[in-house]
Amino acid sequence: MNYFSEVAMKIHTLNRIVISIICIFCFSLTPIYGQAPDTVWTKTIGGSNIDIGNCVRETSDGGFIIAGYTRSYGTASGRNLLLIKTDSFGNVIWANGYGGNNDDEASSVVQNSDGGFVACGYTKSYGSGGNDFYLVKVDANGNQLWDRVFGGTSDEEAYSMVASDDGGFLIAGATSSFGAGSRDIWLIKTDASGSQQWIKTIGGLSSDGARSINKTSDGGYIITGWTFSYGPGAVGNVWLVKTDSLGNMQWNKFFGGSDVDRGLSVQQTLDGGYIITGYTASSGTGLDDMLLIKTDSAGNAQWQYTFGGTGRDYGNSVIQSSDGGYVITGYTLSYGAGGDDLWIVKTNESGTMLWSKTLGGAQSDVGNFIIQTTDGSYVITGHTLSSGAGLHDVWLIKLNSWIPVELNSFTASIMESSVELNWTTATETNNKGFEIQRREISNNQLSEWISLGFVNGKGTSTDINHYSFTDEYLTNGVYHYRLKQIDYDGSFTYSDFVEAQITSPDEFVLYQNYPNPFNPSTKIKYTIPTTPASLPLLTKEGIEGRFVTLKVYDLLGREVATLVNEEQTAGNYEVEFNIARGTNRAITSGIYFYQLKVYNSSTGSGQSIIQTKKMILLK
Repeated sequence: MNYFSEVAMKIHTLNRIVISIICIFCFSLTPIYGQAPDTVWTKTIGGSNIDIGNCVRETSDGGFIIAGYTRSYGTASGRNLLLIKTDSFGNVIWANGYGGNNDDEASSVVQNSDGGFVACGYTKSYGSGGNDFYLVKVDANGNQLWDRVFGGTSDEEAYSMVASDDGGFLIAGATSSFGAGSRDIWLIKTDASGSQQWIKTIGGLSSDGARSINKTSDGGYIITGWTFSYGPGAVGNVWLVKTDSLGNMQWNKFFGGSDVDRGLSVQQTLDGGYIITGYTASSGTGLDDMLLIKTDSAGNAQWQYTFGGTGRDYGNSVIQSSDGGYVITGYTLSYGAGGDDLWIVKTNESGTMLWSKTLGGAQSDVGNFIIQTTDGSYVITGHTLSSGAGLHDVWLIKLNSWIPVELNSFTASIMESSVELNWTTATETNNKGFEIQRREISNNQLSEWISLGFVNGKGTSTDINHYSFTDEYLTNGVYHYRLKQIDYDGSFTYSDFVEAQITSPDEFVLYQNYPNPFNPSTKIKYTIPTTPASLPLLTKEGIEGRFVTLKVYDLLGREVATLVNEEQTAGNYEVEFNIARGTNRAITSGIYFYQLKVYNSSTGSGQSIIQTKKMILLK
C-alpha cells in the first residue's frame, strides 16, 4: 500500500465530510440612503456694498420674503433693515431698506393675513438706548406702514419672532436694561398694530438671552439661546426655555460642558419634543462643532450629535423635514472650497447624518436660515462673498426635494474569516464612489467607524451597477459595515449599516487552492475548529493546543515543501505556496498534493486528522 492510499483510508475511516458553510446577512433596502440633493437655482441679491440675508419665509403667492440688512439699499447712512420680495424662482420683485441714519438690522420676518410683512430686529437710529427692539410693518409691495421701538437706556436686540394666534406678534431677544442679570431673555407681545401688550424677562444673575423662538402645540412657546447663569460652563451653555401663552416660564434646561455652547435655533418636533441646533466647543472634534440636540417634551436630552472637522463649524438654523428627519444649515471651515462654506447637513429622525453638502467659493459663504417649501424643496438664505456684485450679497438657494439613490441591495456575506460586501445601484448621479467603513462591537460597546477602502463609482448612470468589497482576516466578533457615498463636489451620504458576525469554525476544512492551475504561486486556506466535540480522535488535551503541519508532495510521495509546522489555535488560516522559494527539490509542471495534518497534542505526535487535496502546476 503506497503512502497516499494509506492517507485515503485514514480519511475514509474518519468518515468525515467537510462542508464549507457560507453565512449570509442580507438586507434589501430601497432606498438605503438619500443623495445630497441638487441645487435648483441660486440667486445673489445686492448692490456694491454689504447685503446679508438672516431669515427667509415662503409667501402665500409661492414666492419668498427675505429679511436682513443692507448697506446698498435705503436712503440713510449705516446699515438699513432690508426686506426683499421674490417670485418662486428667486427673482427680485422689490427690495427696500428701512431705518434711520445709524445701524438697523432685521433678524426675522413673518407674513400676516393682509398679505403684508412684519420684520423684527434692532435699531440704533431710534429709541432711548444703544440698541432697541425694532418692529417694522410693510404692505405687500414693500411700502412701510408703521414701525415700533422698544427698549431702555442700555442695549436690546430682537433675534426672532412668531405671529401669535390672535394676529399679533411675539418678539424674543435679549435686554441689558431690564431683568435680574447683566442680560436677560426679553419677550415682548404686541397686537396686530404693533402696540405692546405685555413684557417678560427671564434669566438669572449673569448673562442670558434668546436667539430663537417658536410656537408649541399647547399654545405656548419654546426658546433657545444662551445662559451664563445656569449650567457648568463659565463661558455659557445652551439654554432651552418653555413658556406658557403669556410668556411665563414653565421649565428650563441647559446643555453643554465647560467650554462655549450656544443654541441658535429651535422648533417643536412631531413627537412633542424639541430639536436644537447651534455650536459647541465642549465636545466634538474641532474648534467649534455644529451641534444637534433632541429632547423630549419636558426638555430632557434624548440624544446629542456634533458634526464637523478640525475647523469651526456652526449650525444656524434647523427644521424637521417632511420625512421626520432634520435639516441644518450654517457654515463650515472644515470642509468645502473656501474660508467659510455654506453647509447643509441632513439627518434621520435619530440624528444620524444621511448627507451633507457644501456650497461656496474661495471666500466667506454662510447659511443663516432654512425652510422646507410646500413642494418639498429646501430654501436657504444667507450671504456670499464668493459671488455677486458687492462685498457681501444676499444668497438665496433652492435645493431639490430629497431624491433617493436607488441602491437596490446591500449585503454582507461571511466566508471563513472574511466578509464580502455586495451592493447594487439602479441609478447614479455625480457619484465619485463609495468609502467602505466598519465598526466593531466589543464588550457591548460600539467602536468608532474606520475607513477600510474606496470603490470608484460610475459618475452618472441609469444602468444597474454592481459593486463588491472584501474585508479579510477578521477575528471572532460582530461587525457593522456602511457605505459613505461621495459626490464629485464633495457632498456625501451614509447608508444604513449591515451586520456580520465572525465565529470560530466547527469543522476541520482544507480548501481547494486558488488559483488552480497555478504558476508560480497559489494560496491555500484551511480552518481549525474551536472544539473537537464532533471529532472523536481529538481529546481534551488538544482543545487549547494543536500541532499543525501543511506540506506539499509530488506524485511519488516525496516532500516538496513545508508550508506550516507549528502549534495553532482555532481559526481561519491562509498560506501561500510559491515555487520560486521554499521548495526542497526542483519542481516541474504536473500534479502535486498538499496535505493538512492536525495532531491532538501540541507536540506533533499522537492521533491526528489528515486532509489532502490535489493541485496542478502549469509552467
